[in-house]
Order: sequence, then structure tokens, then C-alpha cells
Amino acid sequence: MSPVDIKDLDLLLEKVYREGGYDFRGYRRGTVTRRLEKRLHATGRETCQDYIQFLDTHPEEYEKLADCLTIKVSGFFRNSYAFHQVAHLVLPELVSEKRRRKDRSLRVWSTACARGQEPYSIAILIAEFLGCERERFDISIYATDISRTALKEAEAGRYSPKEVNGLPKTILKNYFSHADGHYQATADMKRSIHFSHFDLTSSPQPPFMNLDLIFCCNILIYLQKQLQEHVLDMLYRSLRSQGYLILGESETLPNSLRTKLSCLDTKARIYKKVSVCF
Repeated sequence: MSPVDIKDLDLLLEKVYREGGYDFRGYRRGTVTRRLEKRLHATGRETCQDYIQFLDTHPEEYEKLADCLTIKVSGFFRNSYAFHQVAHLVLPELVSEKRRRKDRSLRVWSTACARGQEPYSIAILIAEFLGCERERFDISIYATDISRTALKEAEAGRYSPKEVNGLPKTILKNYFSHADGHYQATADMKRSIHFSHFDLTSSPQPPFMNLDLIFCCNILIYLQKQLQEHVLDMLYRSLRSQGYLILGESETLPNSLRTKLSCLDTKARIYKKVSVCF
């Protein structure tokens, strides 16, 4: 297999965007190249030019390529410190404010939910925090992803023992059923989660508004700077006044947003939207 030519790669990504409807033009080239090589090998192509010609006669390959380029690494409570801080720093303040305003809605967005571990972790976290008060709140957890394959698995909510390894026994007992060697997310946990397809990097408009809390973890590191700024600006617009944004532990805000979002925890990358006074 020949080394990937950058100019040919740009042509390929433009074709994938124009004809396949998937926009990876703003992804870091190193990430795209490593993952593209898997599809070149699988289809028996040597170069990007060969692969471009292959796409002309095999349109079903667009979805396979998109699925390969999509980052699907996930896990329950993947960044345990961040989830701990959300439970002890964000939720007490957020829920207290909701009670004070007699607002019983909680709106959360998991922006790249992969196979569902993140939104299910969020649902568990909120349920554990609210306890018996959970039924008094209208909880909506919006879980989106670019991969339709991953979304189907997320909606199914079925995980192997290895995937739930590390979860406390009480969590497994209260939020999963165990059958046929797998763990199934309960219908009660699922009812607050709404899965839908969304390409975080190509849409100019946010799909949800007035959100209390947004999780966008370990996505920005795969994007070029300009696309990072586009995504973060959209997320900022999605937040309600004094809403919260959670990023991955290696991700930071651009200068344009540092006066609009205050950092509550530098390690957990928890930010709060600054109120604008008129």
C-alpha cells in the first residue's frame, strides 16, 4: 500500500462530503490517514485515487468509510474524576437553582455518544443524585452521534460483562438486567434518553437549545483548530444562561470563548456560561 498523498486525500474528503454527505474535511489529517488505510486494505485499493474510483462504483462504501473514520471509543464513567465533579460541583448548584425557580426540567446533551455508555452514565449519575426526587423532574438526555451503526447499538443498550466491568454491583442491579451473558439497560433508565443522528462538525445550527449541561469529551482533539472553534461556538449557543459545558481532559477553549465561559475545574474541564448583563 502506497503512502497517502495529502492532495489526493483532500480530493477524497471533498468527494465524500459532496457525494456521500459526510464531512471529515476538518479532521486532523493524521487521524484520517490512519483510519483510511483500514478501508484501503479492506477494499484492496493501493492509493486514494484508486479508492476514489472504487467509490464511484460502490456507493455503499461511503457509509463504511464514515463508520471507520468515526471515533467510537467509550466506556461507562470514562473520565471518573469529571463525573465525580459533575455530581459534587455541578448538579448541587444546578438542581438548587431549578428548585428555586420552580423549574423541573433538566436538559443534557451527550454530543458524541458512540455506543451509549456516556448518556447511560449521565442518566445513572442524575438518578443517583436525585434519588426519590427523580420523578419530580422532567429529565431529557439528548444523545447524538454521526455513526448510525453506533446509534443502533446505543439504543439497544446491551453490553458485555467486560464493558460493564468496574461498575458497582448496586449500579448493575438497579439499572441493568442480566440475561444471556449480557447486561441490558433497563427501560426505566432508557426513558429519559433520546438518541438521534447528528454530525457535530458539519451542521451550522445546534439541534437543541437552552441546555443545562453539555458533554463534549475527547472529540475536539481529532479536529483541526478552525473546526474546533466552530463546534465550540455552536455548543456555546446551545447552552442556556449559566449552563455547563464538559470537555475532555486534554481539550481547552479558544481565546474567543474564554471570557464567555468561566472554568470551574481545570482538571475536569468543567465550564459555566457567564451571564450577560444588559
